[in-house]
Amino acid sequence: MEDYFLGVHQKEVERLDRQHTAWQPETAQLIKQANLPNCKSILDFGCGPGFTTFEIAKHCPNAQITALDKATLYQNYLKHQIEQKKIKNIQPLYEDVLNLLNHQETFDGAFCRWVLAFLIPDLPNILSAIYEKLNPGGVFAAMEYLTLGNVLSSPPNDDFLANTSAWHNFYLTNGGDANIGTYLPQLLMDAGFIIEHQTSVGGFAPVGHRWWQWWREAHEDFAPIFVEQNLMTSAEHQGATEFFNAQETMENSFIYSPIIMQIVARKL
Repeated sequence: MEDYFLGVHQKEVERLDRQHTAWQPETAQLIKQANLPNCKSILDFGCGPGFTTFEIAKHCPNAQITALDKATLYQNYLKHQIEQKKIKNIQPLYEDVLNLLNHQETFDGAFCRWVLAFLIPDLPNILSAIYEKLNPGGVFAAMEYLTLGNVLSSPPNDDFLANTSAWHNFYLTNGGDANIGTYLPQLLMDAGFIIEHQTSVGGFAPVGHRWWQWWREAHEDFAPIFVEQNLMTSAEHQGATEFFNAQETMENSFIYSPIIMQIVARKL
């Protein structure tokens, strides 16, 4: 399993918290679409600090949830939050998803959000492992990027487009792929799943919308890294920052956010 190249540190915990808030309604929608509340056991793999885990627990109070991640900082944060919130139905599991088959436990459901795009070299094996760990009739629900390359702004701005390109190339140069949603359905079918539901969320986001704010904050957090990795220039970084600031005063200005695939697959 490749390292989570967006970072494992406290600042990323805070960013992931904000990101969860930005996409919480769509995440809750997928949990219900997959009928996870009827599951007795659910695997949340690549759970990070546990923001999706707690979302699942909220909607699936009768399920035992296993929250798997290999990052010590994130597992410790998760355990602390479980104690603070006195939640009884979440079990942290400090483990690499590649070792999933080493565990005897099986599940009625599995969930991930923005995880598979980091696991491209091992993806067929990982999907097969998830399939094997699901009970007959078990369901797998995922939220993954369909594409990052579609992100546009109104009015158009070259520096904004440079930031879009940098995001796309950031994944590729670090071993990931933010176009994973275009071929994930076929990989799931290759692993034995049947596809029950697929749709996309994201898109039009006027200034101040939660997706607009999420994308602006993502630029602030990662554009300096893009400059360090020669994915965009310092001038493009500064220009994109100035454009986001200027957008706040532009009537009818908006962005078209990344498109996120939501997919529900089932093991027969």
